[in-house]
Amino acid sequence: MSPRDPLAAVYCGIASYAQFVGRNYDDAMRLAREGIRQRADFVGAHRVLTAAAGMAGQTDIAKAALQKLRHAQPNISLGWIAKQMPIQHDAELEHYLEGFRRSGLD
Repeated sequence: MSPRDPLAAVYCGIASYAQFVGRNYDDAMRLAREGIRQRADFVGAHRVLTAAAGMAGQTDIAKAALQKLRHAQPNISLGWIAKQMPIQHDAELEHYLEGFRRSGLD
């Protein structure tokens, strides 16, 4: 993967969500941070970082990530995630939402 690839941040975001689904929260956070490093406005990576930190019990990281997510996506809410994210399985959606709840999103 070339660091000059304009889609590298998207790859990191997708890979971070895959790690989140697999309950590999440290890897999810690492990949989300890389996506954000490559593209600071990448809300998908901000979302995964927030949820993964929440599920990992990394309270300080989760709260800081949520603050940055709110800056990048001011309309973020549990309702928005439930309605707008293309997550097909109810259990996976609930898992994702739980990460946000643990991060302080309501």
